[in-house]
Amino acid sequence: RASDAIVTKAGPGTIAEASICGLPCMLSSYLPGQEAGNVPYVEENGFGTYSGDPTVIAETVSSWLETPDKLEMMQKAALEAARPAATLDIAKDIAEYLFERKGISS
Repeated sequence: RASDAIVTKAGPGTIAEASICGLPCMLSSYLPGQEAGNVPYVEENGFGTYSGDPTVIAETVSSWLETPDKLEMMQKAALEAARPAATLDIAKDIAEYLFERKGISS
């Protein structure tokens, strides 16, 4: 592993990959509307926070790295929030829906 945490905008793909890797997320920006809901998701699941202020970002990430227990707690929270099989689950749900709609049993 090459990183202990990630600083990123609140893109869903990046957050998903970070959580699968157990990386705490320092969110620095988001697109209004489509990414706004990702900020509370990360914060409420305990694996990151948001600030658009570079000084706050640096202080926050530094505090995580200087507090191994906090960092470990956030890494575990990220792994608990991860859904590595989400893409397959979505494809399976779509296939089941289509089969049901066509009257085909699986």
